[in-house]
Amino acid sequence: QMSGLAPIVAGQFVVHYASRAKDFGESLHRITQLVTLSGGMICFFYWRSNLYIESIDPGPREDVSVPRPKKSKPKLTMIESARFLASSEYLRLISCLVVGYGLSINFTDIVWKSTVKKQYPD
Repeated sequence: QMSGLAPIVAGQFVVHYASRAKDFGESLHRITQLVTLSGGMICFFYWRSNLYIESIDPGPREDVSVPRPKKSKPKLTMIESARFLASSEYLRLISCLVVGYGLSINFTDIVWKSTVKKQYPD
C-alpha cells in the first residue's frame, strides 16, 4: 500500500533534517513546517480531485437502489496495481491524499515522540 511509505519518509526526515537542528526548539520548528506543508498538500489534492470529479460527472448520480449482480474481481500483481493507479488521474490524486495523510500522521506521531525522547531521555 502507498501509505506504507509514510514511516520510511518520516524516518528519513528525522535522520536527515530534524535531528540535525541546533536545539530542541529548532527541531520542533522544522517538524511543524513539514506537518503544515503536508496538511496544505492534502487540502490541495482534495480540492483538485473534487474539480476533476465535477468535470467528469457534473450531473446527478444514477439510482443506486437497484441491486446489481457482483462481478468477479481479478487479482492484480503489484506492478499491475501501480499501472492501474497511474492510468487514472483521479486515482493518482487519491493515492497522493493517502500518502499525505500517512505522512502527516507519522510526522506528528513518530517524529514528535523521537524529538521529545531526545529532549527528555528519561
